[in-house]
Amino acid sequence: MSVHDVANAKKRKQRATGFSEQRTGRAFLAPTVIILLALTILPFLLTIILSFSRVTFEGGGIQLHFAGLANWSRLFADERLWNAFSNTLILVVFGVSVQFLIGLGLALLVNGKIKGQGFFKVLFLLPMLLAPISVGYMGRMMFDYGRSPINDFLNRVGLEPIGWLISGDVALLTILLTDTWQWTPVMFLILLVGLQAIPKEYVEAASIDGATGWQLFRHITLPLLASAVLVAILFRTVEAFKVVDIIVIMTGGGPGLGTESMTLFAYIAGLRIFDIAYGAAISLTLFIPVLLGIGVFLAVARRYRASTSG
Repeated sequence: MSVHDVANAKKRKQRATGFSEQRTGRAFLAPTVIILLALTILPFLLTIILSFSRVTFEGGGIQLHFAGLANWSRLFADERLWNAFSNTLILVVFGVSVQFLIGLGLALLVNGKIKGQGFFKVLFLLPMLLAPISVGYMGRMMFDYGRSPINDFLNRVGLEPIGWLISGDVALLTILLTDTWQWTPVMFLILLVGLQAIPKEYVEAASIDGATGWQLFRHITLPLLASAVLVAILFRTVEAFKVVDIIVIMTGGGPGLGTESMTLFAYIAGLRIFDIAYGAAISLTLFIPVLLGIGVFLAVARRYRASTSG
């Protein structure tokens, strides 16, 4: 057998081994993929079908009847939808913005040369470790009109107590403050990891060249932190659109409909009123702006990264 034949035989063996390893890997991945599809794709397709249906309960079972665009036409004429969407948008835009700014500030502080970094890291991460329902009950106790420590303090200094959860003008702000307290640590953690991944050589070289603190942040830190910023904002934006736990516990969507979010509206329509088809349409109405918002944000982020790298 020639050297050429030996080389060809070795290549065939390597290809056969690689193909066998690929089949083995796919076999191990298959159960996970099947479960993922069953838990995500199938419910999503069912939600789409329900949004174009009318659900009846006949003969002890659920019957689906095609309803065309009836649920959608009803939905866009529903003032409650626009109120819930407005509340959700306020919580997303202002909540994510404030959480990002505070999280970035805390990350820059802890990343600097300060004593007790480990203590501050644990302290800042504690709210994130609590269940949203627990945070909701804590917020309800902290902001209760008659028995909250905050209003008790206001009374002691001669100020009028504030109706944190019973005033339509303040209740949504109270939800925003509570949500920010819990989820700012997510921003802090992601941005801190991004800051610690920045090579110190870049910062040291710019400092030697006489760059000020703002110039270091603007031209070195921020461009190199762009990927972490993108992940943090996208993650929190998607999660903020689904806010429901603390609203249910703290206000139940009240006063009136002053703090009702899109997720809570869909839950009430689908599982309390038991108008399942209408609840499915509401859920998809929330899904569409989330996708559009993510697409716009990614486009802006790509343009920014292209401009900074160029």
